[in-house]
Amino acid sequence: MSVESIAPVLFESVSAVTATPSVELGTERVVAGEKYIYVHNCGTGSTGVGVGLIRPASAFAGLYSCSVSSASGDMVVGFVKHATIPTLNYGWALTDGAVTVAISSSASSLAAGPVGVGANGAVATHTIGYAVGQITTAIVSGNSGLLRVKIG
Repeated sequence: MSVESIAPVLFESVSAVTATPSVELGTERVVAGEKYIYVHNCGTGSTGVGVGLIRPASAFAGLYSCSVSSASGDMVVGFVKHATIPTLNYGWALTDGAVTVAISSSASSLAAGPVGVGANGAVATHTIGYAVGQITTAIVSGNSGLLRVKIG
């Protein structure tokens, strides 16, 4: 006897951004082998593609509220991969997959290897908190590179 399960059907793309929630916060989904989580940008600024999102201590919308990181060592929720998420909007954050990122403005370069999230959601040397992924090749200041994200 086989047991079959049916996953919820999601009609929204992981690049969709909305002013009102279109699915339940915290909904997880897998698209093309990459994992995403549905979040709310409760911060004071837009997120930008390629930045890490953190969960601020004062999140008013709950566990899946996030903002652009302002300090190293913050708990990272995921990375914006497809579309900027404006302030007080909802969208999908990458938790397992590959995303193009920039390095922190305070870093002149980063070697390939484990990284964390620093100021303004940019990847930075992994010194405080926990590693959020690995850069596949070194990134020189002013350039971007590929980050293999693995959160959770």
